[in-house]
Amino acid sequence: MNRDFLRPLLIIGLAAILVGFIALIIPESENSFFPIKKLAWFTKLKPEPETEVIDSAVVAEAPLIKSNLMPLKHFLTKLNDPGSRLRIAYFGDSIIEGDLITAKLRQELQSNHGGAGVGIIGITSIVSGFRQTIRHSYAKNWESISFMNGAKSEISLGITGYTYIPRNYYVAEKTIEPLQLDSLAVMDSAQVATPKPQKKSTRYYVNTNPWVEYSAAGTAGGAATFTNIRLFYSNASDSSYVYAIFDGAPKQKLMLQSGSSVQALNLGQATPIKKIRLEFSAWDPIHVYGVSFDNPAGAYVDNFPIRGYSGMYFQRIHSEILKAFQSYLAYDLIVLQYGENVSNPKLRDYSYYEKGMKKTIQHIQAALPDVPILLISAHDRSIKKGGNYITSPDIPYLVSAQSRVAKDTACGFWNLFAAMGGYGSMPNYVNHKPAWAGKDYTHFTRSGADNIALLLLNYLKGI
Repeated sequence: MNRDFLRPLLIIGLAAILVGFIALIIPESENSFFPIKKLAWFTKLKPEPETEVIDSAVVAEAPLIKSNLMPLKHFLTKLNDPGSRLRIAYFGDSIIEGDLITAKLRQELQSNHGGAGVGIIGITSIVSGFRQTIRHSYAKNWESISFMNGAKSEISLGITGYTYIPRNYYVAEKTIEPLQLDSLAVMDSAQVATPKPQKKSTRYYVNTNPWVEYSAAGTAGGAATFTNIRLFYSNASDSSYVYAIFDGAPKQKLMLQSGSSVQALNLGQATPIKKIRLEFSAWDPIHVYGVSFDNPAGAYVDNFPIRGYSGMYFQRIHSEILKAFQSYLAYDLIVLQYGENVSNPKLRDYSYYEKGMKKTIQHIQAALPDVPILLISAHDRSIKKGGNYITSPDIPYLVSAQSRVAKDTACGFWNLFAAMGGYGSMPNYVNHKPAWAGKDYTHFTRSGADNIALLLLNYLKGI
């Protein structure tokens, strides 16, 4: 390269560096004659950090959104009559897994209205070891279809949100421990939870029939014995059967009613029992919905959790299935507690969720026009920001959207966000002694769930 060109270029470069160095050490000075601004090197090369746009009015108003009991008049009349029979279908996501909230609610209602039993239990459950109100085990070779399975959407789900089909094989899947955090746990605003279905791997064929076993548990919200037991199923053939084993006695072969409609097989015994085991044919793909443990009188709260589910598109439970279960169970109230699985710290517009939840509620109302619905709002949940845990910025917007859904569909509404203390209340639950929420700042502990149940019951009773 030409020296006559290189030398002046080098001098210019050194001069620029020297000027830059001097600019860094010269203090900033504001004056009318010659103001000096501090030189900030390379700041324009870095992207501007995203700023969270939060409507302060929404944040302030969310805890003030009024709860509404007007659509629940008939239910409230029965609630305040200790002699009346009550049954509640309580739908939710992982917040109610393990019979959380519903166990305490059931215990309190049964203390006033009587009754013994936990209501309907599904055939399989990823938290069967966590639930304390009943002991529950099952074989691997069941196919479980739920809201979270995109395939086989033509198959209607049962009232539990599941349909179980006996198979001569099982599919190995990633293990989900009962206390493992799920899609609701968002610890940092940079992370966005997106529920993902479990991935299939290898199919293993077996020569054993699928079975399910239930044992009574005399804990709060449970029952020490079983009296009235019913198996719910459909799509049986003329040769379909189930083997039933009561308290370890020899198995009995019971024939099932054929047809595509929902059927109930009475498995009650002359004397109360403590354990029942049911065995199905691995080569007969009937649709099994669950087993109910209850009595004709008293109060019952059925716990229906679906981990990762948003609550939208309840149409997967076909209208005729809803009607059939209502004819057997006579629900007085349906509770829908969803929202946390769509919560996203970066969202402010939940109009899509409003539309989806309206469709869910309208579907239930069309099938069960005489059963009131209570929509429970999302609760407070925290994200970590600057070393502190604060309310996820979208929660007030989500609560506001849910209140509009309830109003537009004439449902009851309970503002759980407000009931637990509003903005910034989750850290108080985490730090409570004993802890009322886990370190994920999202899920309630058992004692925290009991507290929520009492808050709900007091609200319903106007206390």
